[in-house]
Amino acid sequence: MQTKKVGEILKEERLRQQLTLQQLSDLTRIKVGFLRLLEKNEFVQLPSATYVKGYIKAYSRVFDFDEKPLLALLRRDYKEDTAGHLLPREFLKPISKKRRLWRPVTLVLLTVVSIFLTLFGYVAWQWYNLNRPPRLELYLPEENQFVSSQIVVSGQTEPEAIITINAQPVAIKPDGTFRSEVYLPKEGITTITVEASDRRGKNSLQQRTVYVKF
Repeated sequence: MQTKKVGEILKEERLRQQLTLQQLSDLTRIKVGFLRLLEKNEFVQLPSATYVKGYIKAYSRVFDFDEKPLLALLRRDYKEDTAGHLLPREFLKPISKKRRLWRPVTLVLLTVVSIFLTLFGYVAWQWYNLNRPPRLELYLPEENQFVSSQIVVSGQTEPEAIITINAQPVAIKPDGTFRSEVYLPKEGITTITVEASDRRGKNSLQQRTVYVKF
């Protein structure tokens, strides 16, 4: 007996709760066309695997069920290709490795090239460390999350960086982690902006779009 895929499960739950695609689109702020493709398991026509996972999470919040089993089903049946789209696993075949014959001259050239690339990589890495913006990871909230007016924003950056959330400074712990409660006064779609800056004037920016519902 063939097991159901993610899209079929989502469609059955929507029909069980007697919601049209347009009504679900109004609740999730996801285009009707994208919802239709999701329920048909036509993930390759959707923007990317990240969006597909976000849409599944949005479904789960509306229908009030656990998203983890659905994401596990998605991983079971589909895999990301090099472009970041989801394809059925049976379409992805491993690329066979070609056997190569090594000659002494080839080995010498490879050794020289390897040394050069190592030195070049070291110099490039040092330059990158001097010029890169501060690291910024945002743990909460999740993208497209349904939240109340009071939410927690947390993440991690460099210990010496300065963090602002919606242009308001936030304290950073010695290990670089930060956590702050943010008040969102209006219902609807809201974008939370988190920025990390260092003494060199380098900046990193992370944004999350959430749905505020009182």
